Amino acid sequence: MNEFPQLQAVQQLGRTYRSLMAAFDQQLGMPMPRWRILICLYQDGCVSQKQLVRHLRIDPAAVTRQLKGIESLGLIERFTDEQDNRLTNVRLSAAGRELVEATLPRRRRLVETMLQDFSDQDLEQLIALLTTWERSLSRAVDADPS
Repeated sequence: MNEFPQLQAVQQLGRTYRSLMAAFDQQLGMPMPRWRILICLYQDGCVSQKQLVRHLRIDPAAVTRQLKGIESLGLIERFTDEQDNRLTNVRLSAAGRELVEATLPRRRRLVETMLQDFSDQDLEQLIALLTTWERSLSRAVDADPS
């Protein structure tokens, strides 16, 4: 029996996450962080980089790096906000919209394949467990280390 089931759970989550990222990249032809930004823009239209950071819960510097790479592929357009020149807005280009629309069926198939062995009850339980864990992690991050 494992002396540290908590450590085993953390290690399994890490392995599962790496497998998820690899499957996503292989099946969709792009890394998940890029897809998350593209699908957010597809669903929300034009948004500021600050809104992307809040919505996706990604470090601002990481968002900027991702956006630079996506922009170099011609999939997005970035521009200064007309009302507030401190903000940079982002929207999909026509090529970005076409890519997202072409990728949506592959994403649907991937998600269905990934979760085919789970019942609806299993999925509800998994979501509840992960949500609880996320709240615990948030408390740990917010806790005073002293």
